[in-house]
Amino acid sequence: MIVMGGCVGSGIFINPYVVARQVHTPVLILGAWLFGGLIALAGGFIYAQLAAQRPMLNGQYAYLREAYHPAVAFVYGWCLLLVIQTGGMAAVAVTFAKYFVALTGVPVGEPAIAVLTLGVLTAVNCLGVRAGSATHRC
Repeated sequence: MIVMGGCVGSGIFINPYVVARQVHTPVLILGAWLFGGLIALAGGFIYAQLAAQRPMLNGQYAYLREAYHPAVAFVYGWCLLLVIQTGGMAAVAVTFAKYFVALTGVPVGEPAIAVLTLGVLTAVNCLGVRAGSATHRC
């Protein structure tokens, strides 16, 4: 679900015109999305297999720690915090801001809306798991 959510949740709203610009027929456009979906599905199956083989471990950090070395997992954790996860959140926030401005016509800059959105969601998640999960259900 993590893999598919990341691909479908954000990519489908930004990337269709990029794919269409590179491949010029509808069949190739759908084929490119199907191929990407199969790769994401394979990633989901890999995580499912890891979870089935190691049911006591929970997540990428633990898988890397057990498979390679704790130092590899440590570096991955910091990369996730400083680059991977933050970049993904920023991309989704910018996409949200772009669509928000287009739909509402609010005369506020997209970067300001993206920063405000990330700030509000961070504050909600700082209130606790219950508040954060209630927000995600909306």
